[in-house]
Amino acid sequence: MQLPALPSINEQTPLVHKSRGKGPVTSTRQVRLIVQNCFDAAHQRMVEEGLGEDAEDLKAATVHWLRHTGISEDMKYRPREHVRDDASHASMATTDRYIDSDMRERHESGRSKRVKEERYYCRPALI
Repeated sequence: MQLPALPSINEQTPLVHKSRGKGPVTSTRQVRLIVQNCFDAAHQRMVEEGLGEDAEDLKAATVHWLRHTGISEDMKYRPREHVRDDASHASMATTDRYIDSDMRERHESGRSKRVKEERYYCRPALI
């Protein structure tokens, strides 16, 4: 099916069609399957192209990992309440875990940072 470059205001064409039957996808199952198939195909191609180490990193990728990454990135730029609602979290405490996770990652990345040693001289206080 040939789609126009931009949808019209009342566009009714589904972005993702059902794999069986007609109409739009009504659950996340098919989208999850499409994304996982993309990960698997990319992994296979990377192996074939001799990118074994990177391929193994990608092999660990899952749809849930991608969701977690997306939510973590959203937390940096969007209001917490919007991210919570888009992620379908019942509690703000669940969404806030993504902030805590990001702070832990930042803390870990700073552990290997070395402080440059410089000598600072202070003038003695005048009495």
